[in-house]
Amino acid sequence: MKTEEILRVWVEKDRARAVLPADREIVDASEAPRALIVELAIAGGPEDELYDACLMWGRMVAQRGGSPTFASSTLGHAAEALGTPSAPWLPAARAAVAEGFVAAMIEDARSEALQSWEYPSCAVPLGEAALAIAAGHPSDDEEVLGAWAARVAKAAAMSGIRRAVVAGGERARAALVDAFGVVGIEVHAPPKPRSR
Repeated sequence: MKTEEILRVWVEKDRARAVLPADREIVDASEAPRALIVELAIAGGPEDELYDACLMWGRMVAQRGGSPTFASSTLGHAAEALGTPSAPWLPAARAAVAEGFVAAMIEDARSEALQSWEYPSCAVPLGEAALAIAAGHPSDDEEVLGAWAARVAKAAAMSGIRRAVVAGGERARAALVDAFGVVGIEVHAPPKPRSR
């Protein structure tokens, strides 16, 4: 069977099992990665290359909003289209797709979590051009904290903030105090808790 025919059969099988609209969009916009996987499977060359292609396929499915059901079934459809439904490379290729899919989902979740520390999400307005900042950014990396603090300080200054109360982790707090100093925002220590 020619590569074009194998790809057509694979696409038809995936389209029939597509769960979400995004799955159908992936089916329609995935000729190049599919062709690479088919060519590597036919060539029977270094399996590492096939697994790398499958890893990237899984990442692409996740990044485009594909369903886990689609991601888990697509390599089986490829093997069926190739006429080798129990190919020895299939279990590892499926695992590579799953690994790529999960890695992309984790990266998205981390990115969303870090967004909650960006301005204005990390701030509470106090009125009179002042705000309180939660300096709880989870990174310990000085460069990451410095870049984050610079973004927060710039956004706060551009929104007219002139005074800030900063509380949180020592490193994140220090980075914000430094960044606020650069943009001319006066930093006040958080009030001490009252003793009972």
